[in-house]
Amino acid sequence: MADDRLAIPDTYRPPVAIKPLPPFLISSARVPGGSVPDTLMNSRRTAGIVYNPTISGAEDLVTELTQRLGLADGALVCSVDDLERMNQDRLDVDLLITVGGDGTILRAVRIAAPHEVSILGINMGHMGFMTELRAEDAADSLDRYLADDLWIEERAMLQAQVVESDGATTDKVWHALNEAVVGSNAVARMARIQVSIDETPLTVYRADSVIVATATGSTGYALSVGGPILHPQSKDILLKPVAAHLGLTSALVLPATSKVELTVLSDAPAMLSVDGHSDVHLSEGARVRVQASPYVARFLRAHEPSHHYALLMQRLGLGPGDSTPRAIV
Repeated sequence: MADDRLAIPDTYRPPVAIKPLPPFLISSARVPGGSVPDTLMNSRRTAGIVYNPTISGAEDLVTELTQRLGLADGALVCSVDDLERMNQDRLDVDLLITVGGDGTILRAVRIAAPHEVSILGINMGHMGFMTELRAEDAADSLDRYLADDLWIEERAMLQAQVVESDGATTDKVWHALNEAVVGSNAVARMARIQVSIDETPLTVYRADSVIVATATGSTGYALSVGGPILHPQSKDILLKPVAAHLGLTSALVLPATSKVELTVLSDAPAMLSVDGHSDVHLSEGARVRVQASPYVARFLRAHEPSHHYALLMQRLGLGPGDSTPRAIV
């Protein structure tokens, strides 16, 4: 569809403030009726909208939300592809509304997290573990999310950096909300990956790949290969091989302070994949260092923290709701 409001202006201007909001409580839990602490966010919010243009109906919903919020022509309203192409030194919003699924959030959070920008996810994807609102409820419910006494959920992230086989450390650091995966770059071919934790050798995996995941990522790729489910506010790190041949096949749950190093021992092509969107080719002898990121992902929430369990069962098709059932092994 053609709509000038969905195009990035030639000269980017910060979005207008949509409306005054009460303070958001920055905490891992909300205390109804409790006193307001000193550590509060500024009560005046600015918002932007990011969407997945490949999802049918996403642009129509964005148009409706843009009108509801009264966003000016200079507001940040763009596709997630365009967001990634923007100058990321600044992000002049306090709240980023994502229209898509978990994949849209994974891409948006890499830009939002360094700027401490909160995310409100509207689900138009499949599972939507990280989203807050259903697409059909978004337009009518958005006012509540901008006016009620809500809270910010903080989730741990990981960072990954590559050390080449000659010992040179790359300048690029990748930040992940779900996981960093090191494995074979070929179908049906195992990789040999040596894993060390805090500079202490653990084992050499002969597997398709090895996943290093956050608690958020424990319901993603790691779950599909039999990993445990961690509470989303846990800061622990999950280590799980994929299709390991003999040896250690169980997942390990590591302390948040752990530093994991994965060394490629295979001469076959290998790859680092970060949140399924950034792929880095690795040569034999290359090492990937993974540890907690200095950034956290922030999500605007209305439900009590305990609502996570009901939502989890719904997303897995094991409770009330219309999500497609998913096998748990």
